Amino acid sequence: MNTTIEHDARLDLLLSIAHEALGITTFELSGKASADLRIVRVDSLARALEAAYDAGLMTGRGFQITAGTGKEAV
Repeated sequence: MNTTIEHDARLDLLLSIAHEALGITTFELSGKASADLRIVRVDSLARALEAAYDAGLMTGRGFQITAGTGKEAV
């Protein structure tokens, strides 16, 4: 069950957030539970969700967030 996710530019930023906060390196499913399922701490999940929310707010205001830095680029 190998599922491919259609690439979207927003996924780069989300994957960067997932990698930094949760240690997730890909959104591709391998079909193996040991690789596809992960137990995460709630504080790490909250940090990832907050970063994604903030990125959405900044994108909506016309800012461009540079993936991996958390800083805005004009």
